[in-house]
Amino acid sequence: MLRVRKVGLCLAVVFGAAAVTAASASAEAPEFGRCVKQAGGKFKTGSCTTAAVPGEERFEWLPGVVNGKFTTADKAGSLITFESVGGTKITCTNESAPGEVTGAKTLSVTLTFKGCETSKGQCTSPGQSAGTVVTSPLQGELGTIQKGAEPAKSKAGLELSPVGGGAFAECSVSTIHVPMRGSLIAGLAGNSMRTVYTIKYTESKGKQKPERFEGGPLAVLEWNTGLGYEQLGLKFTMILTAEEKIEVSTVN
Repeated sequence: MLRVRKVGLCLAVVFGAAAVTAASASAEAPEFGRCVKQAGGKFKTGSCTTAAVPGEERFEWLPGVVNGKFTTADKAGSLITFESVGGTKITCTNESAPGEVTGAKTLSVTLTFKGCETSKGQCTSPGQSAGTVVTSPLQGELGTIQKGAEPAKSKAGLELSPVGGGAFAECSVSTIHVPMRGSLIAGLAGNSMRTVYTIKYTESKGKQKPERFEGGPLAVLEWNTGLGYEQLGLKFTMILTAEEKIEVSTVN
């Protein structure tokens, strides 16, 4: 009986430690949340990046959001360009999407690009009007592009990938079917409460910048124009507008 009790105690300690580890992992920065005024809070400043000393406990960090809905649109007057390492390009005139922050590290969104064409004609997703490319439902996940000397100086990023795998998007140019697969990363401003985020997707000659989170696997787009898959970059400036102020914290 004593032995059984000891085994039970050991298992409780193991599972308890595992639960603590899991909780720590789930709350690992960067994460979406809110820095709110709260007497006795752990932080001194309204960005929840500076720890409070006695007498300065004014703000508290709350992971997640209350209303996570947002919309996206391209920056007015800018051109959206998909470019492969082989030099083929699709240009689009605008982008829009509804989306929602779904967790402390995740969001969901489906992007719609319009006015999309190549040198050989318009590129159109199945069931869409000419020149319209619609992605599959995408999941966004926060990660660290570059760790700073201190947490507040780390650079956060957002990776978009198709939910459940499969195609990122697909379109056809005349009789040529062009499937896209993979994911892509863009930097995301951190450590300040805001409703508007300017997200710059950057590429050069088909190479996305960045191509991975720090220490993580390659996360890039590819497409197939009939001669096999080749790497594909996306360049445009996305304006994300949330319905409430949200912060991407690299500290909490």
